[in-house]
Amino acid sequence: MLVLSRIAAVLGLVLAVIKFTNATFANPKAAEYKVPKRVPGIPFALNDSYAGYVPVAKNDSSRAIYFWMFPAEKPTRNTILWLQGGPGCSGLQGAFQETGPFTLAYNSSTVVKNPHSWSSVANLIYVDQPIGTGLSKGSTRIKDETGLSGELIGFLEGFFSVFTELKGTSLWLAGESFGGKYAFYLADAIYNRPAAVNAAAGINLQGLATIDATLGDARLLSDIPSVAFAKAHHRDLKLSKAFLVNVTKDARKYGIYDYMDKHLTYPPSGPLPRPAIFDSGDIDYQPWSDIYGEAQTRVGPSFNLYNIMPKFSWWPFTDPLGQSPTDGHSADNFVNKVKGFKAAINADPSITYYACTRQKVFRYKVDLSAPPAGPLMNSVLERNQRTLIQHGLLDFLYLANGTRMILQNATWGGQQGFQSRPNQQLLVNGKPGGIFHSERKVAYIEYNSAGHQIPTYQPAAALKAIKYLIGDIGLQDLGK
Repeated sequence: MLVLSRIAAVLGLVLAVIKFTNATFANPKAAEYKVPKRVPGIPFALNDSYAGYVPVAKNDSSRAIYFWMFPAEKPTRNTILWLQGGPGCSGLQGAFQETGPFTLAYNSSTVVKNPHSWSSVANLIYVDQPIGTGLSKGSTRIKDETGLSGELIGFLEGFFSVFTELKGTSLWLAGESFGGKYAFYLADAIYNRPAAVNAAAGINLQGLATIDATLGDARLLSDIPSVAFAKAHHRDLKLSKAFLVNVTKDARKYGIYDYMDKHLTYPPSGPLPRPAIFDSGDIDYQPWSDIYGEAQTRVGPSFNLYNIMPKFSWWPFTDPLGQSPTDGHSADNFVNKVKGFKAAINADPSITYYACTRQKVFRYKVDLSAPPAGPLMNSVLERNQRTLIQHGLLDFLYLANGTRMILQNATWGGQQGFQSRPNQQLLVNGKPGGIFHSERKVAYIEYNSAGHQIPTYQPAAALKAIKYLIGDIGLQDLGK
């Protein structure tokens, strides 16, 4: 009888897993969000997915975040909320060109299957937020990250009230570029709520990952490491010897030339000082801008600061989602042009879609909140079960050494920064892909051949990293 009872229990678990894997949701409201398997513009059948609008407040249906959710393709208790950057860039960019189950590449007009979709390991939610972004509906009311986090929490509460089977699953935030700023502020806001309130809402936050993120001051992220980057990549940036001599001379003159030698150390010798030149009211010293301007002049308008390799220079001009470095973001894009696409994914067909909005998403045009580096970031690192900070070495918008300095200036687990220099080799399908390191629940991965959007350039590596974040593989598996 004991054997039979155990068999029955196992069968019950298997049936429950099958039911969950098939994305069956008991709430009748969930059916209203279901997307047909055949979607115009996508030449193959999709697995079950759900999309539509969730209001950011219970008493105001006029303002709603648009989402597209792809249930996991295997049994899991992990859910990932993807936060695109901008501010004001659509989550559909992430779905179509980075981590979703299909790919619409920059230089293509055909949607193909993505063998490295994150939905292969977790439930995956893309959102168009803040209000005013992508296919979202309503007027802009927020002025800072406090308002933004409040609206995202309102979305999550509404989402989990419909998809109740996902309540209590381990929630992980994935923030790219400015989305990394969103992720840290949202995590802080969630952790600051009473545990019972989060539990009742089904919000079970475990940690977050960032991708080339807006973590701190642009002086650390971009200016200070820019001269060394320019010297290392002068051929790709087409920088002349005369320009390099001048930019190096200025770096010495203004006291940043050897800053990283002195302060990017393992372990850190103390808080990283801010060079006095950046607070001078008399001299406007911006080495990153000088280098960017020169590279754009030399390479031409095709220069891609998101990935400096020449072979990627023309990608922004051939983006089917409408991105153009010279004309902003165009309405002449896949989402608007494919007849019936918006209706199929439960979006309002009357909304003109832009991959990155042309309207303000903050009331005063800019986000009034400072970057998370400092007490807020330290607190979130402390409270996360696991944190993954990532950077692509070919990104010139934000530089990897800038992210390293921000980490070395952070304090968590009773110590400042990493005590040992990152040097473990990341292997992807048996080949070197970068380096990784972890201390006190915080991991850092640096990718050799990736630009700003790591999953676009190194999809297999990005999938392996997210499997580490959610606990599917261990830290040492990153080196296997």
